[in-house]
Parts: sequence; structure tokens; C-alpha cells
Amino acid sequence: MEKIILTAEETALIEKHLAGQYNPFFSSKEEQKMFNALIDKAEALEDELDAIDERMSEPNCDLLSWFYKKYKAQD
Repeated sequence: MEKIILTAEETALIEKHLAGQYNPFFSSKEEQKMFNALIDKAEALEDELDAIDERMSEPNCDLLSWFYKKYKAQD
């Protein structure tokens, strides 16, 4: 697995999502694109690690929550 690199804006958006404050209907186009790109990164990592079972064992099975934990664990 390569090191996960996220910008400050990406981490802020993930944290906003995890806090339940992200709503795609009321977000900017830029935020929507960034959110979709984060989903793509998380799915690619999940596929690379064959980690669907690992993610599904999480309490809420949230893809970005799992991805963010992987990001934080690498430091």
C-alpha cells in the first residue's frame, strides 16, 4: 500500500462528513467533486487491500470513516 496523501481541504471534508455536516445538495460543485474523488480513492484502496470484510466489520461500515482511519494510522 502506498502512503495515503490528503490535502488539508480533503481532511476537513472527511471530518465534515463524519460529523454529519456534509450535504451534497447544499455543497459547492468543488466540494462535490472533492467528495467524489475521495470516494474513488477509498474504493481503490479497499480493492487494493481486498478489505471489504474489514470495512464491513466496522460499526457503521462507512467507507470514508474506514479510509480516514487508514490515513491516520500510517502516521
